[in-house]
Amino acid sequence: MPEAASPATAEQAKHPQHAHWVGLLTFASGGVDVVTLMMIGGAFTSVITGNLIFVGRAIGTTSLTPAVHAVLAVAGYIAGVAAGSRLRVLFGRDRPALLQPWPPSATQVLAAECALLAALNVAWIGYGAAPPAFATDLMLTAAAIALGMQGAAARGIEGNPSTTYMTGALTALVEALSTGRHRSADASAVVGLVALVAGAACGAVLIRHATRAALLPPLAALLLVVAVKLWQHRREARA
Repeated sequence: MPEAASPATAEQAKHPQHAHWVGLLTFASGGVDVVTLMMIGGAFTSVITGNLIFVGRAIGTTSLTPAVHAVLAVAGYIAGVAAGSRLRVLFGRDRPALLQPWPPSATQVLAAECALLAALNVAWIGYGAAPPAFATDLMLTAAAIALGMQGAAARGIEGNPSTTYMTGALTALVEALSTGRHRSADASAVVGLVALVAGAACGAVLIRHATRAALLPPLAALLLVVAVKLWQHRREARA
């Protein structure tokens, strides 16, 4: 007898309209990650598993220097999740009884992330895509905070989509497809996986050909999501 889909999975299948917005957020995540990995400290800003592996490798080889940036990225991500989660609760206090697939509080946290990512772009361009050591540490931490906030914002969206880590999304998708439960597959997981690669590829191309613009596509994707969602929230409020 086939296994029944969980309520959460069923809800995800019912609301695929968020898949493209989730994809844009994941595109931004992939773009920021590839820039920090290649140019700003050599660490991931959202793939915490990879950073912990970097730390373990450094400890195992008694060369702790490479672990410094990985630790900064992990600490920044933790701080971003904590700050984003707290902001989401504070922003949502005036709507305790309102249940929305994409609540305004999630968009407001994304707007805060957008401001941080804009400041990161100003610093990156201002330093000519070659920041000094102290600035590299600060920028890496700021980028990790931004993606941590994005992860916290996504926790408030219906279906709890992954926008900064895709291993779980890939696992759930392959499980659904391999067990014949195609209808329970999360559309946002498919879009997110493609968007993550696209964001990373876009960032890598810009690093090679237009380094100063490497962080602009993630900012543009995030701005689009925030702008459209704020407009939708205002329209819903009028209705």
